[in-house]
Amino acid sequence: MVSKLAEVVGPGTGTIVLKSDGTPFDEAMKSSLRGWGYAVATPDQKTDGSKLIQLAYVVDSFEGSVLARLSTSTVDIGRAYTVTSTGAAPSSPLSIMRRG
Repeated sequence: MVSKLAEVVGPGTGTIVLKSDGTPFDEAMKSSLRGWGYAVATPDQKTDGSKLIQLAYVVDSFEGSVLARLSTSTVDIGRAYTVTSTGAAPSSPLSIMRRG
């Protein structure tokens, strides 16, 4: 999902502001964002004045799947995943909603 976010927002175009909760998804998200060239900050951190991109996410279970959604002021990206013993695998197409 981060690769599609980078495609829509632009890779490494600013600092992602993300409220951390310490979950495995949160840690994987921060690692993936950094891998795409984004600086990652928490809402209370001082930043260097670069473009700030507020990012929120929701992870929830529904009918045996896990639903994940990333949201910025310009785009929502969502996908369903099936949880396996080795991790999660996409079980739906990627959904993208752009705001004008």
